[in-house]
Amino acid sequence: MEIIRDLAAFPDRDSAVAIGKFDGVHRGHQLLLDRLVRGAHEDGLLAAVFTFDPPPAVLFGDPEAEPLLTGEEQKKCFEQTGIDVLVVYPFTRETAAMPPESFVSDILSTGMHARRIFCGSDISYGDGGKGDLRLLEELSVKYSYRVDVVEKLTADGEVISSTRIRRAIRQGHIDEANAMLGRESSLAR
Repeated sequence: MEIIRDLAAFPDRDSAVAIGKFDGVHRGHQLLLDRLVRGAHEDGLLAAVFTFDPPPAVLFGDPEAEPLLTGEEQKKCFEQTGIDVLVVYPFTRETAAMPPESFVSDILSTGMHARRIFCGSDISYGDGGKGDLRLLEELSVKYSYRVDVVEKLTADGEVISSTRIRRAIRQGHIDEANAMLGRESSLAR
């Protein structure tokens, strides 16, 4: 797996991209990444993941968003999924203020040569998270990519999420948290 921090170094090949924080790389994320890798390789595309460093919660000072994995643990999880390229993009106030269409145009289309974008139905990107699935689908014609929406994974009738995992850990439900992660969290040790 190649790790890139500057899009100028992105390989000159078309890609399939998954976008997200991937905090914990939990079972829901694992499903999304599995679909990404399979879809990319079926179409002869690079399987690429786009994430930010630091995570947006750090820049905005969210005390509830303690990472579920260290950066090294997260990279190891990504390697195990079989992705080809991990883009760890600097998250700054300027990045946070990027208009949603500029994010799609400059980062996904031009920077990463995206031909397929894999995401959940609750995707958000760009200034204030104003970019959503509807806009991503609308822009797909203009920027020549296909959107693949991956359904949310549930456990006990509730969507698996990083927030839910953190809550389980805070409440001492370590087995429940680890089941949603598919392994032990650094916070659960």
